Amino acid sequence: MPAHARSQRSAADVAGAARRAGRGWRRSRPFWGAVVTLAAGGETAAVRFAQPVHPVWTVLPAGLLIAGGLIACSLLLLFDPAQRSAYAIVVILLSIAALLTSHLGGYLLGTLLGLAGGALAFAWVPRQPAAPAPAAAALTLIRGEADLPAAAPPRPPARPRGSQAGRERGRD
Repeated sequence: MPAHARSQRSAADVAGAARRAGRGWRRSRPFWGAVVTLAAGGETAAVRFAQPVHPVWTVLPAGLLIAGGLIACSLLLLFDPAQRSAYAIVVILLSIAALLTSHLGGYLLGTLLGLAGGALAFAWVPRQPAAPAPAAAALTLIRGEADLPAAAPPRPPARPRGSQAGRERGRD
């Protein structure tokens, strides 16, 4: 079909298609866990930078490294969802470490956000496609009793009929 014969797509059609594509991308990864973790890293870094005087017992580079680690893990959760459980565990450990290094993890809000984001990311599982139809029995390598079809009760052997029946009975 020539280009001039095609109908033009309206802005609503384009926006709807983009929204559906974004929804599919968002559902294929631990999106909300990553967003909450990103908020935890941002909040921890903001609290760390907001303090004009840094007490001796808080370590500036460690607090910023932890905030950077939270932000990096949130981006990795978005763009590498196959390793989500490892990143979620790192997020939880970094959130606990932030309690000591960056003003109680950003006045506890950063730690709580990090723990919640790590838990959301760890608990997320991808949606499984519909199960295909079961394979034919000829392709099954191992079958258990549960796989066998329900058998009818055994039938008694049929008795022979006619003249042969009397002769066979007499021989017994």
